[in-house]
Amino acid sequence: MFNFIYHLYQTLDSVIIFSFLSYTLLILCGLKKNHTVGRSIAVGSSLYLLFTIIVYLILRLELSSICLKLTGAAQTPYWFYFVCTIPVSVLCAHIALAGTLFTKLVYVLYFMTFTQLYKMVCSPLYSQEFSMQPQVYRTLDMLTTLVLYILLFLLSKLFRKIKLSTPFPMSCFKGVLILYFPIGFLIFFGISSSTQIYSVNQIAILSGILLTNLPIIYYFFATIIHSYEDQRKLDDALTQTRTQLARYRYSLEVQEQVKKERHELKNNYFYIQTLLADKKYDQLDTYISQAIGGKMSKLTDIQTGNTLIDYLLNRKIQEAQKFHIKTYTEIIIPGQLSINEEVLCTILLNLLDNAIEASKQEDTPDIQIVIKCVQNYLLCKISNKVSSNILAENPSLATSKADASNHGLGIKIIRSAVESQNGLLNFECEKGYFTASVMLPFNQPV
Repeated sequence: MFNFIYHLYQTLDSVIIFSFLSYTLLILCGLKKNHTVGRSIAVGSSLYLLFTIIVYLILRLELSSICLKLTGAAQTPYWFYFVCTIPVSVLCAHIALAGTLFTKLVYVLYFMTFTQLYKMVCSPLYSQEFSMQPQVYRTLDMLTTLVLYILLFLLSKLFRKIKLSTPFPMSCFKGVLILYFPIGFLIFFGISSSTQIYSVNQIAILSGILLTNLPIIYYFFATIIHSYEDQRKLDDALTQTRTQLARYRYSLEVQEQVKKERHELKNNYFYIQTLLADKKYDQLDTYISQAIGGKMSKLTDIQTGNTLIDYLLNRKIQEAQKFHIKTYTEIIIPGQLSINEEVLCTILLNLLDNAIEASKQEDTPDIQIVIKCVQNYLLCKISNKVSSNILAENPSLATSKADASNHGLGIKIIRSAVESQNGLLNFECEKGYFTASVMLPFNQPV
């Protein structure tokens, strides 16, 4: 009976570990919404686990038979287990589970690296398989495997407690840093399995050290990513707060202006009545053209119906006028835009700041602002007069200021904001004007 249980354990060991890995990924990531339509989450989860185990068994049996025929060996090498487990688990998780491919790959590689490190810690026991009494060896083998299952359960709890969160753009360099240890170790394992570089005891000690540090490495990586994500959320919250304050400030200014204009209107009306009563038509004409005509020019403020955009554009146009920069506008947009307002204002703010900064260097500066709907996109085109071809002289649009670390961020911010909305960004320099064009897709047809 004991021998039967042991042989059953040997047959199912890899399947148990694969099933536990698939279940861990399911708990961490969850099923995609389209895989739960028309059925309960429990049924969908059961189907996912059953499907992944069947795929794993079929692939392993087929590839194992091919490998044995090609090599003529009595059994498949141990590394063959990893060749089947890692790609199948990652591929099935990517197809059926939510979340990014990168996070799933991290979980799988750390899980499998932990498993292999534990196996290498137990290598002194495995080396005694034929010199130790069979019953004693098999008992110890099963006990060590039971300990492995417990440790893998604790590792999965660590994964669940500190999940990876990567909604932000993950650069290749950061990805390599996070995956360097598990990939590097598995490559080392593949090489060392064919050439005995160290003694069994040395490998066991080294693996024990690495095994205890692997969860710590994951903890630090996950904590760093969480800190980055928390900072990003804090920045977003601060941006939204500033946006709300800008709206309130603009509304208060409008209210104050209305009160002031209402009071002045009464005085103007009384004075005009007086001039009419005294038939002082020449004086009335002068008063209307000078006093009232000057105030009429203020009515040219941009009014799109979008409070935040109105506030930003009017502020920046006033700032340009202070530096004697002429501004020409063509703005035709609805009051409600199905585009992230904060992102749009970030883009406009940096484009206008760059245009104003560049226009200060020109003798007869002017800025042209075009914002309108083109099919299912919002087109934002900002042009400023230039005396030379900026793109030919500086293709990367790098800052010319001495403190480059604190300047030149505008273009980077614009690119990042446009990419976050899956928009298009283009720079061109023609007919004496440098033009930055941004096209942002609407979330729904406008």
